[in-house]
Parts: sequence; C-alpha cells; structure tokens
Amino acid sequence: MTTVAVLDVGSSSLRASLVDESLAVLASYATPLQLLREGTANVTFDPMEMLHRCQQLLGKVASAGSFDRIAITNQRSSAIAFERNRPRAIGMAISWEDLRTASQCLALSRAGAAFAPNQSATKFAWLLDRYGSEYPDLMVGTIDTWLTFALTEGRVLATDATNAAMTGLVDSSGVRWDTSKLELLGMSIDNLAPIIDVVANRGDYVTANGPASIMVTLADQQASLAGQRAKAKVTLGTSAVADVDLAEDTPRYDRRGPQGTFPIITATASGRATFGLEAFWMNAGSAIGWLVRNGLLNSPDDSEQVAAKAIPEAIPTVVPAHSGIGAPIWDFGGRCVIANLAPTAGRPEIVHGFLLGIACAAADLIGALTHDSSARLESIGLDGKVASNTIVASALAALTPQPLVLSPSPEATTLGAARLALGIPREALPRGRIVEPGDTAFLAHYYEQYHQGLELAREALPALSRVSF
Repeated sequence: MTTVAVLDVGSSSLRASLVDESLAVLASYATPLQLLREGTANVTFDPMEMLHRCQQLLGKVASAGSFDRIAITNQRSSAIAFERNRPRAIGMAISWEDLRTASQCLALSRAGAAFAPNQSATKFAWLLDRYGSEYPDLMVGTIDTWLTFALTEGRVLATDATNAAMTGLVDSSGVRWDTSKLELLGMSIDNLAPIIDVVANRGDYVTANGPASIMVTLADQQASLAGQRAKAKVTLGTSAVADVDLAEDTPRYDRRGPQGTFPIITATASGRATFGLEAFWMNAGSAIGWLVRNGLLNSPDDSEQVAAKAIPEAIPTVVPAHSGIGAPIWDFGGRCVIANLAPTAGRPEIVHGFLLGIACAAADLIGALTHDSSARLESIGLDGKVASNTIVASALAALTPQPLVLSPSPEATTLGAARLALGIPREALPRGRIVEPGDTAFLAHYYEQYHQGLELAREALPALSRVSF
C-alpha cells in the first residue's frame, strides 16, 4: 500500500504524519516551534531549528513505517532568507504575524501600491536590505521554499502557487511573479524560487528506509480546504480563516470583495491556477494563548472546562483583535475589547467571553464569504484545534445559517495534503458530524453586543489603521 509522510508546519507547532491510501493516519508526531515575540511588532522563529525538527519528525515517521512520498503544508506568508549555494538560513525568519514593516506598507499605499504587513512581500524586502550586502547570492522564500530546498540538500529551488500568491508578489495569473511589484520593492526575480504546480516531483529526501519524493507543497488553508468534503470551510487555529473553492480560472476580484474577502489560489495544474475566496481574522487560538500568557488559563486545553463554570449573565463581550481586525472591516490598527464587564465576572466568564468572541469573528467571516462568493453553500466544513472546543463550535453553529460539519480529524490540513499526494478524489474523504447549535436566543443577543464592541475596537492604533491592501 502506498503511504505518504505529511509535514504540517504551523505557527507554533510542527507535525509529521504517516497516511495511507484509505486516508487513515497510521502514526503522528508533533513538536513545538518556538516563536520569539519582541515588543508589539516583532515575531520571529529560527528556520534552522524548524528544519532540524522537521528532519527529526520525518525520522520518527520512517521508524513507524516506510513511505515513498512527502507532502508539505505550511503556515503562509512567513519570510526566510537563505544562501543560494547551500541550505543554510541567514538570520531569523519573520513570522506572518510580524508587523515591523507596517510603516513601509503605509508609505507604499500612499504611492498607490497595496501590500499588507501580514503578507511576505515587505518582509522579503526587509531581509534583503538587512543581509543582501553581506550575502550577494541571498534568496528569500516562504516556508515551503525553504524546506524543499533544505530537504533536497540544495538541489531543488521551487515554490507553489498557493504559497506564492500569499506573498502579494504574483500577477493576475497567480503563477508568475509580478516584475513591476518586485521593482517597486527593490527586489529581483533572481531572489525568488520558480513557481511550479502544487503536485509535482520536487526531488528526494533520503530517509532511513530510502529516498522519498517531495510531491506536494501547499499552503495550510488550501490544504485544509482540500481535506474537507464541503467546498467551503472555516479553520480555527492560531487565526480564523474561511475559504471557498469557486473553481474559477480568474480571480473574482482584483483586490478585495465588498465584504473584505480576497482571491486565493486553491489549486494548480499544468501551470494554470484555480481560484477561490478567503476571509481572514488574525486571532483565534492566539487569543486563547494570550489568556495563558496572562495567567487566566494554565493551558489552552483548559479553556472549555474553565468557561463551562461561567454565569451567563456575567459573560463580557469580547472582540479578540489583539493583532487587528480582519474581514469584513479590515483594520490593522484595531485592538482587543473586553466590554460589558460585570462586577461578578471572574476568570470563567472572561474565558467564556473570549471563546464566544472567536465564534462571532468566525461567523462574520462566513457571512463575508457567502456574500462575496454568491455561492450556494449547502454546508461548511469546520476544522482546527479551536474547533474542537464545543463552546466555540456550538456558538458558531448557532450564528451560521448553513449546517456546520466538524471534520473527523482536527488535522484536515494533513488529510488534504495527503489526498493530493496520493491522487485520491475528494469524495473519498471521511464524513464529519453536524455541529449542534447552542442557545440561539442568548447567542443572537451576544452577537449584537459583539458588533457594538467591534466599533469600539476600531482604530486603536490610527497609524496601523491607515494601512490597506
């Protein structure tokens, strides 16, 4: 039986799984990835540490069973600099969450160029400016580019269109770098990897059981979409992301739709891209992480148990906008609001409010996606670690007109990447269960209060609020 090893590179953790032709996960191993946060803007990680941990995980998978192909799915828009003639990263990688180039994005927007600080484009330019004079052969790329290059020992330099499009540097075809945008940022096409299909042989990585071909690289949200039976999904991981596959050969909008969605590439074949739409909110699991860092939770896994003790009347209204407001408003200067804080509110009520705030943000994403796609969505898939929290899932189900179908596996990204690497049709994916909605009357009232709080959250940092893309 053919098997594939799937590397799932998240924002704060790495996972490697062994998946067979029935899409059964035979083995799975995970390890944390350390993020370094400095001040209010800088978020970095060590790309060499990432590489070494991925190699260790692949070694564990190889000890559990043989595989002849590898699929890589990864967080998007992080930026890594590395040497062209050998697989060595230079400096720290800049996470997608990093906002150090927000002022540059604002200056570019005044000149008529639209780049978002959570895209890779200006992060690439920052790395080239910082290290380019010392390393004249410096390359920059997203995580898939770096891992493909490093795992093939520098033999293969390539990215795929789902990752490349999230940099903000491709043209309307989705499969070519836009030289005018590169020139604007002082970059050259020689600094970037060629864009190839999602499914293509990228060379071999040698395991204890022999060589395995890297057959797929795919951005994590597109992998999650590929791992759902429904054509639309919402993922509640570090962030909240809703996507729909429109199977269109041109982008629906040049930049953004009326409700703040933006075009994404869902797949490529024979050098041609297929497009869909995405709606994005910066904080979901990261908002729960904030509760942990500030002593309100011992672990993210405790959130449901703690929140279950809350008195409903004392639950505050929370807008989880620690890193800005996403669709449909888009305000990078928006910040978290905790409103309607009753004197009797304590830890359970605050935690519960955060969980409901995440559900409200996700409901807005689904509404934006439904409006801008004009698609008849019979159901919406739900996955991600935060989606396994029944308080969040039931609240979202109560706020969403379409049936919400919970993925049988929280790691839908793994199933999607494996399915593509194995050439298995979407219909072969396992079916999930429909999420039962929570107290609709209570949640409808909370949703109204949430939107009132959303107005309070806007333009907390006016300079960032002026950034657009």
